[in-house]
Amino acid sequence: MKRSSILVLSLGIVLSGCGTTQENNTPAPAATTTTSAPAPVSEQKTMSAEEVSRFKEYAPNLKGGPFITEAEIVNQNEAVITYVDFATLKKAKPETGMTEADAKNYWESGDAINKALMEEPIRLLKEFPELQKVKVTLNHGKKYTTEVDRATIEDYLKVNLAETKTDKDKWRNEIVNKFFTKEERAKYIEKFVKAE
Repeated sequence: MKRSSILVLSLGIVLSGCGTTQENNTPAPAATTTTSAPAPVSEQKTMSAEEVSRFKEYAPNLKGGPFITEAEIVNQNEAVITYVDFATLKKAKPETGMTEADAKNYWESGDAINKALMEEPIRLLKEFPELQKVKVTLNHGKKYTTEVDRATIEDYLKVNLAETKTDKDKWRNEIVNKFFTKEERAKYIEKFVKAE
């Protein structure tokens, strides 16, 4: 009996010390993490009016451009791209000469959906250094969505995308040749894209 009382008393002392500081019996501070908080709005990069205008000219040339009905910059540094399905396209752009078969062939050949969801956000982040986030929605059979930010993608690729804008060899060797393959696109899609 004496031994079990000592054990219980010892365990009680040890447990009572967990998670509190001795001075004022308040919870101990949480462990710190290495993730950084978003920069205050005044420190965040913003796109100039000229760059926003250039983005609007650039966006229709993305893969699947005829299916894009929205290409906007929001919050001064975030791109929103929306690809629509054929029925929505015909309503939004009745003048289009595209047929339903054309739309199906486009998206279902050559890994086109994965290219639009992976390669195009990366290209946008490279092309527009002030751009901090890209959100893409693509509707074809399913609704695919991805929302990626510059820091996450640069960490994933292990490269500074702004540097690749002026260094074509670096872009080709460290991004295109290495990541723009069917296998790498599939890994990226699994990690960064949701399908409903």
